[in-house]
Amino acid sequence: MRECVVKEAYGSEQETKFYKVYEPFNCDKGFRFSYTPAGAKPRYYINGLFELKKAYRDFNAQQEKEWQAAHEDGKPYKEQKLPEAVICSGERDSLCCHSMGYHPLWFNSETYQLSADEYKEIMKYVEVLYNIPDIDETGKRKGRELALRFIDIHTAWLPDKLQTYKDNRGKPRKDLRDWLEIHSERKDFRNLLKVAMPAKFWVQYANKDGKPKTEVDTACLYNFLQLNGFYALHDENSAVTQFIRIEGNIVKKVNVKDIREFIRRWVVDRFEDRNILNLVLNTTKLSPAALESLQEIDLNFTTYTPNSQYFFFPNKTVEVCLPCETHPEGFKEYDPGADGLHNYVWEEDVIGHRFKRLPDMFSISIDKNDEGETVLDIDIKNVNSHFFGYLINTSRLYWRAETETRFGEDRTAAAAYLEANPFRIDGEGLRSYEIIEQKQNLINKIFTFGYMLHRYKDFVRAWAPLAMDNKIGEEDECNGRSGKSFFFKVLSFMMKTVKLSGRNPKLMDNPHVFDQVSQFTDLLLVDDCDRYLNLGLFYDNITSDMTVNPKNNRSFTIGFDESPKLAFTTNYVPSDFDPSSEARSLYMVFSDWYHQRTEDNDYHETRTIRDDFGKTLYAFDYTDDEWNADLNFWLQCCRFYLSVKDSGIKPQPPMSNMERRRLKANMGANFEDWANGYFSRESGHLDDYVPRDEVFNDYQRYSNVSRITMQSFTKKLKAFCKLCPWVDCLNPPELCNSGGRIQRAVQVTPELRKTKDMLFVRSMPLNETTEQATEQQLPFGDSDDERPF
Repeated sequence: MRECVVKEAYGSEQETKFYKVYEPFNCDKGFRFSYTPAGAKPRYYINGLFELKKAYRDFNAQQEKEWQAAHEDGKPYKEQKLPEAVICSGERDSLCCHSMGYHPLWFNSETYQLSADEYKEIMKYVEVLYNIPDIDETGKRKGRELALRFIDIHTAWLPDKLQTYKDNRGKPRKDLRDWLEIHSERKDFRNLLKVAMPAKFWVQYANKDGKPKTEVDTACLYNFLQLNGFYALHDENSAVTQFIRIEGNIVKKVNVKDIREFIRRWVVDRFEDRNILNLVLNTTKLSPAALESLQEIDLNFTTYTPNSQYFFFPNKTVEVCLPCETHPEGFKEYDPGADGLHNYVWEEDVIGHRFKRLPDMFSISIDKNDEGETVLDIDIKNVNSHFFGYLINTSRLYWRAETETRFGEDRTAAAAYLEANPFRIDGEGLRSYEIIEQKQNLINKIFTFGYMLHRYKDFVRAWAPLAMDNKIGEEDECNGRSGKSFFFKVLSFMMKTVKLSGRNPKLMDNPHVFDQVSQFTDLLLVDDCDRYLNLGLFYDNITSDMTVNPKNNRSFTIGFDESPKLAFTTNYVPSDFDPSSEARSLYMVFSDWYHQRTEDNDYHETRTIRDDFGKTLYAFDYTDDEWNADLNFWLQCCRFYLSVKDSGIKPQPPMSNMERRRLKANMGANFEDWANGYFSRESGHLDDYVPRDEVFNDYQRYSNVSRITMQSFTKKLKAFCKLCPWVDCLNPPELCNSGGRIQRAVQVTPELRKTKDMLFVRSMPLNETTEQATEQQLPFGDSDDERPF
């Protein structure tokens, strides 16, 4: 129990007392200290101040006694202040400080606000007031606040190395008592106070002539800047010093002019004398060369862990994480600059909209079918997010069957249905497999969006989204206008993005192709890829480190963990879906819900994203509520990805049309026209052995193309046989030899028989569907063919 003395108000010398009772081992933390008698403790009380005043009186009484003994002439004694007092962070630190021979002061909590009157009261008794804060997050923040409120206070920071030592509970050491356990000599404590500095960055003294002079104290100037968050950023990849300012967890790039203007504004706002302002304006200690000495700092800009992702908003920081017992919804919210957040973010990467949690907009269930395959299904709870509505409509692969075909020529009924069902993934008139495919497509987009938002990179899940059109077109037809690029434009609101134009097929021939990329780049988008752009040249950058060769600077390597995720959009289909591509790609398929009507197509209208919402998304008139709804949906996408990332699930879109488009591209329109005739049911070339060289020569004569290899011809023929509805297969396995070839002896001349490679194209059994396709001669060129592949 400690006795605390309180002076009565109105200058009365009468004293009252209260007692603080300590029970540090009480099982109930709420009773480890208490005050008695009840109501005796004042609201504002500085522990140790009464003892400091007593020490001041005792000190001056002794000094006056000695003065009078030395000055018998009766010259009056002038009271002197004590050399110093030390603000400590609690009773333990204060006991340690007192044991070193110094006068401690402490408050009842770290959040106690020292008033201006209380500060003046303390400074009546001491020359210098020191403060030794704890070096945890709260202690540092409160130490900076106190130093900047009262700029004459000398702050003695404990070294950061102290946190590398552990106390008996295994926690990092953080306070004066911990430090004195390691450095217990009095000289160590004196040295600690010796390096303490105030925020006041000028000193005033008398020169040789006795005139007052004011100078900038360089060490205190840099201490002042550091207290206000100004540092030089450590960057091994740049020879140019980058100055920054840290406010909470937000980092802003600044230049020398910004630093000078900050100090000038600070001096003006404090109404300091004009000579102080002139001192700031005239000093050379704020030049670029001088500021090179500003303390360098190495910051952690990592905004993720393997199982979580941070999103920074002006009003809060949200951590999206795996649902757990303490956070079953998978969201943790932090106030700006809250303790426990050790991740920093660039000011330009703060999402410039306030965030407020909304109810979930969807839920995705995971189950197994009878074959043991994983099946995902989505339940749409609401479509308050416009972006969610956009994703739904770009996933409607069978929208024409739903909104046009079943209504025939009744456009009025079709328009009424569209108005009543603007965002319907399981629309009326769709068959069950069509609904399943559309849901599969939507889940794939949600998964991909969440995957891209999670900045953590894992070698096992090193994928690059590849966005393609679902619509089947003729050879070299570039569909586009389906909303693919908009998907990644929206991602750029949440991620630092570098965009490259993929229209140049020789893009990767440029040695400086990645010169805009840095370790702070989140997304590298190769947009609108040309048909002949070799995406395989990017594969190493997807799964390993990335080498950047900037112009007029030395090249450097960004490690896999910090390198950006890649994404591609294309109006064409990749030439091959080989295992290497599939391992690195996260395919995305966009329906032609958004399209452009032309004289060359059969669309009834032109439809854009704006048409669905009556406004341009994310333009100046986009409301705060609309932004908040989209932000909630985006974070829910990220949560869904985190919830399934370790399960091995990789939801892919329906790839039937993609495979068709690839095969059509491999075949080509010229070959398709020839093969339709050569292998028609009436041709006599089906279900029979046909010499391969004769077939090859016939195609050469038809196409007038002489420079084609047998290998290329065979690739085209295989594509045709896979697509043609009346063809079952090419070269049935039971007819092939051990080498996979069909060989037969052919009578070349009346005297000569020769063994040749043969082709055998087996036809499908004749039925109504294949008869109709045969008559129309449109086996796979019709873009409205919605038959499941």
